[in-house]
Amino acid sequence: MSNHVISDSIVPMTFIYNYRVGEYLDRYLDGLKEKKIWGVKCPSCERVVVPPRMMCGKCNVKMKRWVRVKPTGVLRNFTIAYVDVEMGEVRDRETPCVIGQIKLEGADSLLTAKVEGVAPENVRTGLKVKAVWKAEPEGNLQDLDHFEPVK
Repeated sequence: MSNHVISDSIVPMTFIYNYRVGEYLDRYLDGLKEKKIWGVKCPSCERVVVPPRMMCGKCNVKMKRWVRVKPTGVLRNFTIAYVDVEMGEVRDRETPCVIGQIKLEGADSLLTAKVEGVAPENVRTGLKVKAVWKAEPEGNLQDLDHFEPVK
């Protein structure tokens, strides 16, 4: 557990996650293990959503068509992180990092991921980026390690 000071008081912060993966995220993770990014396409509005989900948030219809999207895209939004949250612990980072929202080629939604290879003071929206995979993927969200600028 981590403590943060708010108005001279110490407030304990705990982050507990309890969720089920489900068939859509399970298939997405299987793709990451193969260094592939999969989304699903809405039969009504034809939007491609990554990470995939069962229902279209716009049309409220079930999405069944799987579409492979490219591991390249454009940074649409970002923030600079000065803390890490791991296993419920909040820790100050020694150096800040960039967390970005990336619109992958072939997708209509934004994927949130770490962006490396660019200093926080030099990051900008519109930056073209590509996926960088973990050396030995295991079928989890960490397989897509981060994105970096396309050179």
